[in-house]
Amino acid sequence: MEQILVIDQGTHASRCMVFTADGQLLAQTSHPVTIYRQGERIIEQNAEEILASIYYCIDHLQHQLDFNPVKTAALVTQRSTIVGWHRQTGKMLSPAISWQDTRAADTLVALSAFSTQIKNISGLPLSAHYGASKMQWLIENDENCREAYEQENLVVAPLASYLVEQLTGITEAVVDHVNAQRTQLLDIDRLDWSEQLLKHFKLQSHCLPRAQPCLSDYGQFRHHPIKLKLVTGDQNAAVFAQPSNRHALLVNVGTGGFVLKLTEQRHNDPAMLDGIAVTSEDNTQYLQEGTVNGAGSALAQLFNEIDEEHLFQQLPVWLLSITSPPVFINTVSGLGSPWWNNHVAPHYLNTETEELNLPERAVAIIESIVFLLQCNIEKLSDEQTQQINISGGLSRLDGLCQKLADLSQLIASRSNNEEASATGAAWLLGDHQHWQQTDLHEKFSPEQNIGLQNRYRQFKRHLASISEQRDNSVINEAANQ
Repeated sequence: MEQILVIDQGTHASRCMVFTADGQLLAQTSHPVTIYRQGERIIEQNAEEILASIYYCIDHLQHQLDFNPVKTAALVTQRSTIVGWHRQTGKMLSPAISWQDTRAADTLVALSAFSTQIKNISGLPLSAHYGASKMQWLIENDENCREAYEQENLVVAPLASYLVEQLTGITEAVVDHVNAQRTQLLDIDRLDWSEQLLKHFKLQSHCLPRAQPCLSDYGQFRHHPIKLKLVTGDQNAAVFAQPSNRHALLVNVGTGGFVLKLTEQRHNDPAMLDGIAVTSEDNTQYLQEGTVNGAGSALAQLFNEIDEEHLFQQLPVWLLSITSPPVFINTVSGLGSPWWNNHVAPHYLNTETEELNLPERAVAIIESIVFLLQCNIEKLSDEQTQQINISGGLSRLDGLCQKLADLSQLIASRSNNEEASATGAAWLLGDHQHWQQTDLHEKFSPEQNIGLQNRYRQFKRHLASISEQRDNSVINEAANQ
């Protein structure tokens, strides 16, 4: 039976897995990648280090099993991370600017009058988390990128585009529709770059790769007779990890948190994201998406006081023992949907931070993640929604899953498969007719939790007041102009 290689390049690590065509995981390996932070807004990675980590994983897999049956491959990447390189030489010209990076947020103020138009075309609300403002910032502030751009030798594109070029050696820069959309420069209806969006962000199309369907021919690997047949984003692949339950909402909680719902057409809800689930030469499947920026990244602030391994040993105990934590207003990396606000610092309500001990702060952060997820679940649920399929690193916490079930009053189903993105990518390339859904699921049934519900109402009221203050500020500013 032919086998499938899946490369899953995430924020903290690159993973490589080999699946059979009917869905059996044969081998896997991973390698960490570095994140460089300069304050809260500047967050970078090294694309060459990321590429090296992928090669390390592939080489390691070759020592675990026979690679001869591996005929096709998928590349799944973190979305909205962008990088610039020289079109002719392939030389790296910039760091990889992370999806978490918001250094260009101030430049978006001038575009606020066009935010509705930008959302209608791209499917995405105006935000510094997406690629366009990062691209504009690079060209205006990085001397190497600006010089190459002026000579029409710059490619500035999603990380996926750089990895495709390096892994396959193709001579033309290309990118899949999913990662292209996360630049906020793609017309989601036409599936091509938008001249209007390029004009808004002061960019010329010559710096962009050619956009093509996720499921299409991306060339053969340089060092292996394996054809790259799928390129997509991590969350977009994850929605296909459990093909037997398409009416459930998918919640994926890692560095960021996401709530996703497969749809046949875009809905254009101004508070939520319209996304592309997958494209082929003759078909497009859409999704609605809610996004939580401060998930695992919010817990990272505690890592200065306690190492990650110890923290995850203690969290289950704390989640059981602390029943009345404070309310944490989790604006780490900015508020995502449905609030969209990058101008509020994280804070606790009705308490002094220094009076809180570490366990109380940790549980408050976990609850804030649950609250933000629930805000998005309420937006995406309908009469058919009966279940949440939850995955990602933080889903290992029983307490988080139970709180989400209690708050949503939906069953939370957690798969023992922690590699949802890779599994979904394998399904897209695999044998659907004979696909074997072998992973076990643990179900968390909703219970009554009055204290949690009260804290959630307090949390929502506070965010609503913040939103109202911002709206009034915008109105007053416009009146004074």
